[in-house]
Amino acid sequence: MSLFKKFIVVTSLCLAFTHAVPLKGLSDTPALAARNLLAKRANPQIGEGIDVNNAQIGGRMKPAFKTAQELLAHAVFSEKGIDTDSPIFKHYFKDDHKDKVKKAMLKLMGNPGSLDDALKGEGAQELGQITFQGVDTENSDDDAGCAKEGTRMYTEGYDSDKPTVVVCEDSWVFPDKLNCDDLGDKLTDDFATVGHLVLHEYTHWDWLLKEITGGEIVDEHGTLFKSSGYGLENAYKNLDKEDALLNADSYAWYATETMWSVKCKKDFKEPSEDEEEEDSDDEEEEEEEEDDD
Repeated sequence: MSLFKKFIVVTSLCLAFTHAVPLKGLSDTPALAARNLLAKRANPQIGEGIDVNNAQIGGRMKPAFKTAQELLAHAVFSEKGIDTDSPIFKHYFKDDHKDKVKKAMLKLMGNPGSLDDALKGEGAQELGQITFQGVDTENSDDDAGCAKEGTRMYTEGYDSDKPTVVVCEDSWVFPDKLNCDDLGDKLTDDFATVGHLVLHEYTHWDWLLKEITGGEIVDEHGTLFKSSGYGLENAYKNLDKEDALLNADSYAWYATETMWSVKCKKDFKEPSEDEEEEDSDDEEEEEEEEDDD
């Protein structure tokens, strides 16, 4: 064989090898693939008006990001998660919402493969494009920002690749952490943490999730023709489950109930708006028992 032919053969073999085993293929081994996946995780940026050195306020922001991931992780992967026969999902959604809700939650987490992987503390790489800040953006005339009563956080630029979440002072009245001793037997607003609020805001990011859900996830405050889905009571009991796929609190409260049900190893009673009415019922039962005696 001539020297020229040998050169052609060797060159052809090298090219064939290069195409058969591309350099990026080395990352397809399980260990390296997992490492690369983790390297692509991120949490949001912290911007103006949030002092991370203030332990009582801004210093609680990063732990809240971690809590949001923990909520999502339990909602998808735990023993009472979305692929189990747990009744919790039906408290907030229709059965045929499962696929889209799961995909949306996985997307926010960065598509982890297990509970342990999801609990690493960071989410999708895209989350690094969000900025959480403590000052109002330039609001339009019909948006009062943090001045609007009851506003804890709100998202601006939810249809862009770099949204801003404004963290209002009312957010900091919520706890960072809870334990089962802090919670009763019934679901209440006391289950909400700063991380719960963060997760709520994540779901508003249409740029990331609209392709999955098929529409904008909003705060469904209700109309003459539609019940509100804002808040625990409404998301659980009042909202037409047909509308739940596009209601932010349905996601936040589903994840919250799931996580605490797993951690506390119990099923919680459904929320009730009128505590006094419940106390009155208890008193009536006690009186009936006394009469029986």
